[in-house]
Amino acid sequence: MKICTVVVTFNRYELLKECLDSLLNQTTENTILLVDNASTDGTDKKIIEDGYLEHTNIIYKRLDKNSGGAGGFHFGVKYALENAYDFVWLMDDDAEPELDALEILLQNIDNKKYSAYASKTMIGTKDNHTLSTFGHRGIFDYKNCLPAFQKGINLKEYEKDKCEIEMASFVGILIPISSIKKIGLPEERFFIHHDDTEYSLRLVTLGKILMINDSLIYHKEKRQEEKIERKFLGFKKNRIKFERLWLKYFGLRNSIFIAFKYGKGIKVYFLAFKLYFALIKDILLYDDKKWTRLVFATNSFFDGVRGHFDNEKPTKILRGKK
Repeated sequence: MKICTVVVTFNRYELLKECLDSLLNQTTENTILLVDNASTDGTDKKIIEDGYLEHTNIIYKRLDKNSGGAGGFHFGVKYALENAYDFVWLMDDDAEPELDALEILLQNIDNKKYSAYASKTMIGTKDNHTLSTFGHRGIFDYKNCLPAFQKGINLKEYEKDKCEIEMASFVGILIPISSIKKIGLPEERFFIHHDDTEYSLRLVTLGKILMINDSLIYHKEKRQEEKIERKFLGFKKNRIKFERLWLKYFGLRNSIFIAFKYGKGIKVYFLAFKLYFALIKDILLYDDKKWTRLVFATNSFFDGVRGHFDNEKPTKILRGKK
């Protein structure tokens, strides 16, 4: 079987090295397609200096511009499809699978029953980690699909050898090319956030995703601190820092788009507008730079409702442009 491991990276070279080292030492042969989202930290030079491109199973593709994780995974899956691979293994650059993770996944293949396969995800490093109980693996609630479409799995499921799930993030999901041919490529318009949820919603139309708990992957999730505590009349709330606000535009837009496209029942509309008015209320009560935040929230929400994807809009809003 021909396996294409797609790693999307942007400005996280030190973490990327740890990811590549674990992939190069997998007990099962795989081709590593490294998709560089136009990194500005010298990844293109460092990858050569450190000898990674001397490995014949690493293919390096640098994109002309940063298309976000969604665009990077779209590019990678398309490459695997066009080059006749049998499976695609999707990987963040801050992920580090155990050396037998891929081998264990392949031992459980049943393409007649399952649309994809996933490792168990741990948050942290090999030496210091906890079980990821939300965000990376889950099930769907088609009626209560906001603020999040995916829901957590019963913790007892993680104690089994394997279990059926409906959502797997792009951190260690193994997808047969046969599934990709039926449902198409990941949604590149999303830029970042929830592209894996949307793709899982399409995958489960073919069959459940099988999670194999002996196959382990560690996700280091090196994120900047995004929130700050705000107060109003003695009440406290953690709010998004203004300098991180532009990233949140994509998350709200994409989650609203998914809810309206895949959600079921009239309750979806109630939940959507309840979420919107809660956002407005909290901005007015707690936040600084209220007008800009209101513009962000309103544009993000209604762009999701309309399915309008302008990934330059957050920058335009910050610059005072329409």
